[in-house]
Amino acid sequence: MRTSILLLMLPISVAAAVVNFDTAVGTGPWFGVTLSPHVEFWHIEADLSFSLRVAIDQGRLNISPLYEPFESLKYLSLNFGTGGALYRVPYPGWLSFSNLNYQPDTLSLWGMNGSIGAIVQRSYALFFKIDYFSICVDNNSGYHLSVPINFSDFKIEPFISNLGYGIGLSYRGAVFFYIPNMGMRIGFAADRLFFFAQHLANKTSVGFGWVNKDEWLLVSNESIDLRKKIDKIYVIFRSDKERWYAGFSFPVFW
Repeated sequence: MRTSILLLMLPISVAAAVVNFDTAVGTGPWFGVTLSPHVEFWHIEADLSFSLRVAIDQGRLNISPLYEPFESLKYLSLNFGTGGALYRVPYPGWLSFSNLNYQPDTLSLWGMNGSIGAIVQRSYALFFKIDYFSICVDNNSGYHLSVPINFSDFKIEPFISNLGYGIGLSYRGAVFFYIPNMGMRIGFAADRLFFFAQHLANKTSVGFGWVNKDEWLLVSNESIDLRKKIDKIYVIFRSDKERWYAGFSFPVFW
């Protein structure tokens, strides 16, 4: 009997979510309902957001579809200790590779305590790290080869890459590197939080992320996505190249 009750409770605990009524103005005013489940079981942890929106267009009501399905996945972590996967918040092991850039849809995979890994974005890359050297190659003919000098958690990494020679510094989840006449990068990644800023080859990339179950702030060159709880009301804001909106989200029930 107890086993049956636990089996019935499991899906409820996994799918427990905040249900909110939303209203916003912007390029297209809309209102709707958002379901924000926090999923946590086995080695998996995920934050999701599903919205049913009714847009007001020239006095007519239209149900708006999701622009991109992956917009509903705000955070994903699969952690086996020695290996795992991360989505949105990058795995810090690849930040020192100059041939890899931050993108909002970055999926990081790693194994053997970070000795091997892969990055899946609009392109993809593979990396290999040991105490004596680190190497990364990608499908756009980019490469990065470094020889780390280790001082406990602190590392100095002279490297060569498709962008030129450089030197990097890293301490746990924080990295910095510089390539003469080409640019630099500062990066940091921790649990549910990251910062990324670089200027390389006359291109600037910025990324910042903070994800906390049904709250988040995700910033990049391409977009800003904010959902922040103030007392019992959520402030919501979204802006990208095609659209923007700002509004409020009111709890229906928990």
